[in-house]
Amino acid sequence: MNQVELKEKAGERKPKIFPVFLPNLGCKTRCVYCNQVIMTGETIPNIDKIAEEVASVTQIDEIAYYGGTFTGLKLELMEKLLSIRPDIPKRVSTRPDVIDENIVEILKRGNVKTIELGIESIDDEVLFHSKRNYSSRDIFKAISLLKGNFEIVAHLMTGLPKDSREKDLESVRLLINEGIRTFRIHPTIVFRNTELEGLFEKGLYKPQTLEEATSVVAEMVIIAEGKDGKVIRIGYHIPQSQLKFVVAGPYHPSFGDLVRSRIIRMIVERFEVKHIAYSRRFTSWIKAYGNENLQVKFLELAEEENIFFDGIPLSEMLKKYSAVI
Repeated sequence: MNQVELKEKAGERKPKIFPVFLPNLGCKTRCVYCNQVIMTGETIPNIDKIAEEVASVTQIDEIAYYGGTFTGLKLELMEKLLSIRPDIPKRVSTRPDVIDENIVEILKRGNVKTIELGIESIDDEVLFHSKRNYSSRDIFKAISLLKGNFEIVAHLMTGLPKDSREKDLESVRLLINEGIRTFRIHPTIVFRNTELEGLFEKGLYKPQTLEEATSVVAEMVIIAEGKDGKVIRIGYHIPQSQLKFVVAGPYHPSFGDLVRSRIIRMIVERFEVKHIAYSRRFTSWIKAYGNENLQVKFLELAEEENIFFDGIPLSEMLKKYSAVI
């Protein structure tokens, strides 16, 4: 429901991304919740084959290296990957504790434009028990090195060990204060063959319910987008082939729509909205996922690509709401 998503709903062209998955490559440790091969269904690719495929593909806006810790790779491999089609901008996924001045210069030379930074939480207790092996201090140091050189996309997770609603909301607030404006947010899912599965089976970890996850992520989105940020992904995409490896947790194939619908309902209830005007494209957010019985009058807009609450646009309502969370 931010401006990016409104434009995508309106049918504007999305960037063409050539994704390359590097499951757990460059990772020095294994987080309690992580097994990238199981989670994504991807295996480590052949680098030469990637270069061959990209060379023959036209109209690529960006090459994206997902799934591992890109800046944790050996320098030779990192530079080899960045040298593939040097004319095409790159996007890389990494962690805060493997960013330094030298890495920043390598990324700049390699035409990297966007850093997907796996922060997950700003709370040191959560980070410790999730075995992220870095602290909030490392996060802020990485942001200071990257800011101004790249677009930073902050990844956050809810429902990690020792996590809470208050910690999740504070993570968003602190990152907004640091100048971060783009986020991906998803709840923790328990996968097979992870340490978290063992903790769950022993009763030492309790995953969020779907209701809990939907509620807190909705608040996080309101805070982010109410402060002129944008949340470009809500929820974790799990390929159909990998669903058999989900042990527990608040997985829903349309988690993003659940959250967006919850935000609509929260705005209506908080501000006692009487009328909602909306484009047909947003019907599912307005009238589904628990909103079927909203006590408001509806008006479907013929041309305007937006949502209005008693005449006030969504963006303004998010600003009002973020001020009271």
